[in-house]
Amino acid sequence: MASVIETRKSRLLLLGLVLAHLVAISKQVERGGQSLLGQGLFALVTPLQAVITGTIRGVSGGWAGYVDLRRVYEQNRSLQERVRVLESHLQARQEQAQEAERLREMLQLKKELPLGVLAAEVIVREGAPWARTITLDKGSADGVRLNAPVISATGVVGRVIAVGPHASRVQLILDGQAGVGVRIERSRVTGILVGQTGMLTAVIGDLVMKYVPSLADVVVGDVAVTSGLDHLYPAGLVVGRVRSAARGNGLFREILVTPSAQFNTLEEVLVVRTPIPDDTMTQGVR
Repeated sequence: MASVIETRKSRLLLLGLVLAHLVAISKQVERGGQSLLGQGLFALVTPLQAVITGTIRGVSGGWAGYVDLRRVYEQNRSLQERVRVLESHLQARQEQAQEAERLREMLQLKKELPLGVLAAEVIVREGAPWARTITLDKGSADGVRLNAPVISATGVVGRVIAVGPHASRVQLILDGQAGVGVRIERSRVTGILVGQTGMLTAVIGDLVMKYVPSLADVVVGDVAVTSGLDHLYPAGLVVGRVRSAARGNGLFREILVTPSAQFNTLEEVLVVRTPIPDDTMTQGVR
């Protein structure tokens, strides 16, 4: 009985020593200010924390970058839209300014002309740079008559060849079948301006001044104005400027005249309504 009690005491003592040892280890058995258990847990957890922290930072940084990129994209799109709106407004104002300038020139021309004229707009143009006819928005109901001269603020345009109640067709002086009696303003040399045939010469747009004697005084840069001798156009209207004036081999000079009217951008014209007497304009209109 005594031996059994002694054995139990020994076992309890051994168990107590083991527990005391474990407690001592888990307690403040310091190694550099930290317990061995704490060091073990730290060594185990630290790599996992680093991975988690790096992942969170990467996701956060990527999201922030996406948000910034999206913001920049929206700002650029907004700025581009604003630029388009401003460009549209600027173009509209430029067109309005150009239209106002054209109308001002037309009004000034109406004041200078000693003739009854009617303002008209070009509503149809042949679909080619060498167009020979245009259609106006005025007709017989407005006082337009057949063969009425048509002019612009910069020069002679042509004559009316067909008239309807509310529209009329104009043959341009570029047409090879058209003819305009002209006079060189400086030297008073007279001739007839006609359009050229063929696509190439038509695109260039020069007119030919015919029946000018080879010794006549005509030089490059001379201004050609209507003579009034054709009983169609009033005298003194600017038609064009001499581009070349070769002597030629025959009796007549070979003279090319660039028309003053801007046919490719023609939008408004004046139609002469009153009968045209000879030499109605001796001083000309500029």
